[in-house]
Amino acid sequence: MYSEAVGALYAAFTDVPRPARVHGCPCCVADGEDRPLLARPPRDLAAGDLARYAAKALNTWGDEDDLRYFAPRLLELAADDAFAYPDPEIVFGKLARAGWERWPQRDAVAAFLDAFWTRSLAAHPGPLRIRTALCALGCASADVSPQLTEWSRLPSGAAIRHLHDFATEDLAWKRGRLVPRIACQGRPYEQVVAWLSEGAAARAVGDAFERADDEDTLAVLTRIDSALRGLS
Repeated sequence: MYSEAVGALYAAFTDVPRPARVHGCPCCVADGEDRPLLARPPRDLAAGDLARYAAKALNTWGDEDDLRYFAPRLLELAADDAFAYPDPEIVFGKLARAGWERWPQRDAVAAFLDAFWTRSLAAHPGPLRIRTALCALGCASADVSPQLTEWSRLPSGAAIRHLHDFATEDLAWKRGRLVPRIACQGRPYEQVVAWLSEGAAARAVGDAFERADDEDTLAVLTRIDSALRGLS
């Protein structure tokens, strides 16, 4: 599913015109520094080729149209945590700043984001910590409720272990409610807080208890339950 979403993402952007130049602030970007970015198709660019542009895009290097040209490769590399810097949350957030939800390719981007999350839940450990994957989605979109609903199903042992990591390492209690240590703000952040504090996450753990039939999984679920109730 993920590889298909990646292929569809590149296919959707095939007709995006290649920029003649990617202009940058002369104080920050050397003259001609954009030429290696345009010498090959985006899919042929490595993380090292794009990292500096990815960090500076929309700030001091290039505009929304330039970012749209590189968007599939930027998303693919960020989803694999291929950049030493910038972090995936920054790259996904650049797509939001560029207004990807208004692009003709928005359906392909949305499908990629969904597949990225499904892949994130399906393997433990994965390319990214689940906190990072969730925050990246929150930086890209104003609504992470579908992803939280998917996580609530706890469809696999990997998804359970991701929730264990999140509950035991990435949460804190503040003014009587659980708050996540994630960088995204606004509506996505509040949706995660509500999922944690209003019972949906706890109900997911309870449902998983009913399905579990091995001691290791039951022990992991017990630790999650304790963390969500502030007992650990």
